Amino acid sequence: MRLSDAVLTMAGGLAHAIEGRVGSRRRTWAVVIGLLVLSAIPILLVSTTPRPTNLTFEDMSLERIPANTSWGRLVGDLRIVDTASGPQYELHDPARDSWYVIVHSDVPLPAGPTMVTGHVSPHRATTGNVGTITADVPAVPPVNEPMWLYLTPAVVAIVTAIGMRVGYPVVRRDRATATTTEPLAAGESVPGRWSGRIGSTLVAHDRALPCSIAVEAVPELPDMADIAIGEEAVVRTVRVRRAAPIRRVRLCRIGRSEAGLEVHAATADVVLAFADRIGRDRFAATLR
Repeated sequence: MRLSDAVLTMAGGLAHAIEGRVGSRRRTWAVVIGLLVLSAIPILLVSTTPRPTNLTFEDMSLERIPANTSWGRLVGDLRIVDTASGPQYELHDPARDSWYVIVHSDVPLPAGPTMVTGHVSPHRATTGNVGTITADVPAVPPVNEPMWLYLTPAVVAIVTAIGMRVGYPVVRRDRATATTTEPLAAGESVPGRWSGRIGSTLVAHDRALPCSIAVEAVPELPDMADIAIGEEAVVRTVRVRRAAPIRRVRLCRIGRSEAGLEVHAATADVVLAFADRIGRDRFAATLR
């Protein structure tokens, strides 16, 4: 099974399992919407909750502050410096000591490596004072939001939606075997399973019915053929044009895949599953 087949099969299997639990396709879509809402609520709360913007001393020196941002966070070395107007707090850049920000605070602050949050006013400069910050007491610590956890329900919802789109088993295009295959002999049938629509009878692809499959000629119409699908108590006949295109497919389920044919006729749209590709290709050759 190809990697793309395996991925789509996992998506289809997940959607199929959920639909089996909730009982209908409409309820499965309700589950998808619910999962999206479950992701959206915490993400919306995170995006709308005010929080200080992480800044650097270079941002301050270049006045590179995001628009509508006045609440910032700086990390540096806080020092108490004596000036002509009295002691003042200076937060120095650990990487470039000549850059510092003047810190305004109504309460004493401990000197040393620290984090400061508050209202910032940048000042363009290549050295020395690059701005001021009115400190919050206490500083607002950074919050590492578990975004992967918030996004998990949305990912499950997207995978489920893809699975509902591709169905289960997943039907993928296939090619004929490289070797030349002989058609079925007159009266010969091959075992298989069928799903889809024949007349008013509908069979879901995940509930395919076991059957024997044969091709019967129509003497009065040489360009037509009858596909005889025999179950235990009934034989269903699908008349097709021999020149009609037949699509070879793989029916992919979790852990395995089957050779199949898609057949479309005036009264039927069926998928036939075979035990192997050789049996499938022999059957297809008989229709030519």
